[in-house]
Amino acid sequence: MLGPVLRLVVKAGKERKLRNFYPNLYRDEIAAPPEGVGVAEAVDAEGRFLAVGYYDPRSRVPFRAFRFDPGPLNRAFFQGRFARALRRRQGLGESHRLVHGEADGLPGLVVDRFGEVLVLQVRSRGMEALREVWLPALLEVVAPKGVYERSDVEARRQEGLPERVGLVYGEVPEVLEVEEDGLRFPIPLALAQKTGYYLDQRENRRLFEAMVRPGERVLDVYSYVGGFALRAARKGAYALAVDKDLEALGVLDQAALRLGLRVDIRHGEALPTLRGLEGPFHHVLLDPPTLVKRPEELPAMKRHLVDLVREALRLLAEEGFLWLSSCSYHLRLEDLLEVARRAAADLGRRLRVHRVTYQPEDHPWSLHIPESLYLKTLVLQDDPL
Repeated sequence: MLGPVLRLVVKAGKERKLRNFYPNLYRDEIAAPPEGVGVAEAVDAEGRFLAVGYYDPRSRVPFRAFRFDPGPLNRAFFQGRFARALRRRQGLGESHRLVHGEADGLPGLVVDRFGEVLVLQVRSRGMEALREVWLPALLEVVAPKGVYERSDVEARRQEGLPERVGLVYGEVPEVLEVEEDGLRFPIPLALAQKTGYYLDQRENRRLFEAMVRPGERVLDVYSYVGGFALRAARKGAYALAVDKDLEALGVLDQAALRLGLRVDIRHGEALPTLRGLEGPFHHVLLDPPTLVKRPEELPAMKRHLVDLVREALRLLAEEGFLWLSSCSYHLRLEDLLEVARRAAADLGRRLRVHRVTYQPEDHPWSLHIPESLYLKTLVLQDDPL
């Protein structure tokens, strides 16, 4: 444990959050903030124990709970957390999310595993301050050949922390080979998005490949390195990938060349590119980046999504499938359904909900932490009468 344990008194009524295993306390929920920064014990107004976590008033979330039983935040504690996370990912293959922040009891830490290489992000002041405690524990439990850091995300900037990008431990190739179901992607880690590969769409990619048929036409918008487009090509379908990230499209091109597959590539912003295309496509996939980071942004982003979905539907074949994903917590399933209804009404298209999917099991969704559910995908089918 770093330094002496601080004592934090929670306002009456707000202790229910911690008793229900929600880890975050905000400034207006703390009755008596401690002097200083560090590991803190949260107690209720009567002095009864609630949780152990990290307190830093400079953070947008001043107190984040790490454990709900008395005890230290020492190396043994983190070893236990990492060992549990590792055990729960057994059988998921060489590429998966090993640590999913608060849902794994490690607030502010994300670790993705690609074979013998780990790529991590530190998103909170508490996890940054405890780095010298948890990092040796991670290395001991997982024993990777190398660890690379991509702590250059918006959440870290909101914490007032400087970006950290680069080698943390061991050896990591400049270009990391990421394998998924027989596809291999040469990812340049320093230039890649986030930790290098969107592992949370793995099950959707498998579902999609099972549904696509030889000879069909597939449009993969926001394709990144082409996880969907390459699976379509592997099934004998025509695939067109659209993205504004030239580096990602270069990875897609290399991966397709290695596999002897053809994927057509279009570089550009999604909406104007869609407006310039002609259909029909049997599958249109829309997986935009996080469009809504704050609740007040929701109305404008929904209008933008309606425009995107309208263009996607214009290109969709009769009885074709539209895949609409959102990785924003603030954009709920109900919002996606509303967006789809509005766009369909504009074009007079009748749709049915074929499937609703969520993030895979290595991105756990805690009942007690609503924000841990972030990825929602609507699979809609054109349904003419």
